[in-house]
Amino acid sequence: MLPIATADLKQAKRDLDQSGVCVIPGVLTGKALMTARRRLVEQAEEEERQCLDFRDAGSDQKLLDDFGQIKSDAFSKTNGGINQRLWMLVNKGQCFRDMVEHPLIDELIGHVLGDRFILSTHSANIAKRGGQRMGLHTDQWWMPQPVVPGSDHIRPSDISRIPSSDAITPNPQLGIAPAVVANAMWMLSDFTAENGATEVVPGTHLSGAQPNPNEETDAVEQLIAPAGSLAIFEGRLWHGTGAHTAGEDRLGVLTTFCAPQFRQQENQVLGLDRNLWPSLSDKLKERLGFKPWNAYGRLESPSDPWVYPEPARILELS
Repeated sequence: MLPIATADLKQAKRDLDQSGVCVIPGVLTGKALMTARRRLVEQAEEEERQCLDFRDAGSDQKLLDDFGQIKSDAFSKTNGGINQRLWMLVNKGQCFRDMVEHPLIDELIGHVLGDRFILSTHSANIAKRGGQRMGLHTDQWWMPQPVVPGSDHIRPSDISRIPSSDAITPNPQLGIAPAVVANAMWMLSDFTAENGATEVVPGTHLSGAQPNPNEETDAVEQLIAPAGSLAIFEGRLWHGTGAHTAGEDRLGVLTTFCAPQFRQQENQVLGLDRNLWPSLSDKLKERLGFKPWNAYGRLESPSDPWVYPEPARILELS
């Protein structure tokens, strides 16, 4: 069953261990909540005005052309997209940067991933009426399954979003992969069954399996909670956006973190607005990926503690 929302961090961590998800009420309140809502709506409106908006979840959206390639207008309103996505929120407001450094992120994402982790993607989903159900998936769909030594298996770069049979029905005797991804869902409006609240299947993080896209499960629960709540769920948990059937737009910010040895969904180091650099804390710089982890992510010497947005490079010498 879905855990009950709690402000008790010890209980929240137990919920994460047992169910793969926890909900903390009242994390954003008053001015903080209002500021985040206003900044997100303002950003979304201007991205739409400048024809920069990304749209998905449309029932009539055709994403591929006749050659099997993603259409240039695939994720647009003119192609039937409904929900609006906003990316790289680190560049789009102090309120969003504050989310990455929030003390509850330290506690709860740290509980799943350890003390050091990095930002994978920081995005928003404005779910609008008519937006279709996403369907269940995990955020570790790319993780190779445990294998018998010497056996044939899918090579890591050949794994796709369409799960293989051994990912849908893994061999439990081989064990399962640990969580290397964890998510924070910031609920900037009430999440309800009608407006497409995030769907989860509690406990699936311990199955070692990917959901079968051709089968439904009756164990789906929705993260129904008031505005200002924070949901944390780990990357192995089956989850997805629900269908928006009634009500106003649902505003949510999804902050995804990963272990520091993994590749980020959004290239935070390349994509960061350079003008922000002087104002960033060391903690935020590290979470963006500017601090090497055990020499991974460095430029030159493994002993250099930081990389910089405009690094000095040693070029071809003679």
